Amino acid sequence: MKRRGWLAGVALAMAGCVHGYGGCLFVSPIKHTLTGRVHFRTFPSPSGGVETAPLLTLDRIAYIYSPAQSFMCIPADELQLEGISEFPERVVENSHVSVQGQIVAATSSSDHTRFLMQVITLLPDNAGH
Repeated sequence: MKRRGWLAGVALAMAGCVHGYGGCLFVSPIKHTLTGRVHFRTFPSPSGGVETAPLLTLDRIAYIYSPAQSFMCIPADELQLEGISEFPERVVENSHVSVQGQIVAATSSSDHTRFLMQVITLLPDNAGH
């Protein structure tokens, strides 16, 4: 009986963790800071034209817990950046940046990745060069 209680305790402690990585990132309203490279990609728009979307290709795969999509953590290697109208002058294609914001699940046809980051701050990261 003690062994079952111990195993249940270990299972509960490990819930929300990815072996070898750590805890999962939670979706909004929790804020996270991630690093990676900015890329500007073009996608077909719902109106028939094309639209350019800024994506953050992460330095390290993020495991995101979104209960609306799965009870397991979902890996993400890139996030669409949302809520930033103008990038700092030093941020160009393939710039290494640090981004703070909230992660949300994609919900519309203009969302091009499974998850988006609603940007609070975006700073060039000189250490990534």
